[in-house]
Amino acid sequence: MKNKTIIITLIILLLISTTVMAQDSIVVETTKSVTDDISINELITGTLTPIQDVNIPAQTGGVADQINVEIGDKVDQGTDLIKIDDEGLLIQKRQAQASLDSARANYNEMKNGATAEELARVRASYEDAKAGLESAETNLKLMEEIYNNRRTLEQQLVNAEQQLENAKQNLNQAEINYNQAKKDYERSKNLYADQVISEREFDNSESSFENAEISLEQAKTSLAVAEKNYQLAKETYNNPTELKQQLENARSQVNSARTNLKVAEANLEEAERGPRAERLQAGLASVKQAEASLAQIEDQISKTSIIAPFTGLVNLVNIDEGEMVASGQTVINLIKTDQLYAEIDVTAATASAIKKGDRVEVKAETMQHYIEGEVSNISPAADSSSRTFLVKIKIPNENQKLRAGMFADVKITKGESGSAVVVPIESIVNLNGDNPHVFVVEDGKAVRKNIQIGISTDSRVEIIEGLNSDEEVIIRGQSGLENGQAVEVRNG
Repeated sequence: MKNKTIIITLIILLLISTTVMAQDSIVVETTKSVTDDISINELITGTLTPIQDVNIPAQTGGVADQINVEIGDKVDQGTDLIKIDDEGLLIQKRQAQASLDSARANYNEMKNGATAEELARVRASYEDAKAGLESAETNLKLMEEIYNNRRTLEQQLVNAEQQLENAKQNLNQAEINYNQAKKDYERSKNLYADQVISEREFDNSESSFENAEISLEQAKTSLAVAEKNYQLAKETYNNPTELKQQLENARSQVNSARTNLKVAEANLEEAERGPRAERLQAGLASVKQAEASLAQIEDQISKTSIIAPFTGLVNLVNIDEGEMVASGQTVINLIKTDQLYAEIDVTAATASAIKKGDRVEVKAETMQHYIEGEVSNISPAADSSSRTFLVKIKIPNENQKLRAGMFADVKITKGESGSAVVVPIESIVNLNGDNPHVFVVEDGKAVRKNIQIGISTDSRVEIIEGLNSDEEVIIRGQSGLENGQAVEVRNG
């Protein structure tokens, strides 16, 4: 009986002890601190743009004779994209070549001296050159008068506009007269039926109505003619390009004719007086001038072929065959896309965290995975409205699967640490305070460890000092814990 009493007493004491311990210990959840890499990444959405984007202009004016490409075509460097009509220039080239041949022949004659037959031929050439210059100057004067007659065209446009306005006013008045005559006619018809007015009065009213109807139709016709004349005058006034080209051709012909005459004069003088050193020099200068004129025309002819400056894709064709092209007008947009830029706008903080040559990760909207890109440009000044900085990241695109204009996500690493001691962010007590710390479990007790924090993300924190890897860190239940307090770990 005594032993039974002792056993019961021990059981009661054990239960009391267990209850007390359960009340003193705190239930917590833990995880192990680990050694891992940690980084701070910023994700920014931007746009893909071509590595090269060039608007190709026409270097000379004229009619687009051939367009050899379409939008989307891939072209190699040197490909002939557009051909501008060069028929007029080829004629000028033949003239310049003839002038050069003549200058060389005359120079050779001056060096060798002229025979009687040659002297007669030189005189005839001089007269021909003189007549040619007079003809060219007459033609130029005529073209200048026609071109300067633009003021007349302007006055014609003003007159046509005034005639159009008058026609509109006349039509408006004719409509008013017609409506009034129609109203009077209907009234007279009723009065005549009621024998209130005479047949003569009714006939007068009917005649007035018919005249008003005719006047209305005439006014409509006059308006249509005035509108057509106005459009014609406007188009004539606004399209002086062809006339200007003819004027330039006439000036070129005068210059060529003057050159021919100078050569002919020099040849004649030399043939009559015999060769002298200064005249030989002048003859040689004429040859060089003729050579320069020919080279200039050949250069203009070469500019009628618009070629691709690099291998790329035709993004835009701005003209059609037969259309007049002005010198300097953009005719083709050519882009190079075997590499692309991912262009993003970043804050000052992000711009300060990266530098040219940094490697970043890029993923376009059609891609499943990130690829590596290189920071190639960072704007030195912020945009005045958005206060952001433009950054360009170069990425490869050899397979041409990516296209300019697509959206792309750029992942920028603003800080990183390798082989660091890392814990979940929820384990940190007083994370942003002066004394951040964690609790670890040792022998069933919570042990406080003051720590120094490094890189932190939304979910993890680097511990620079105060904690080792593979320690059992409390991640839940640490609020209000005291150092050395008993804890009960319940994970899962």
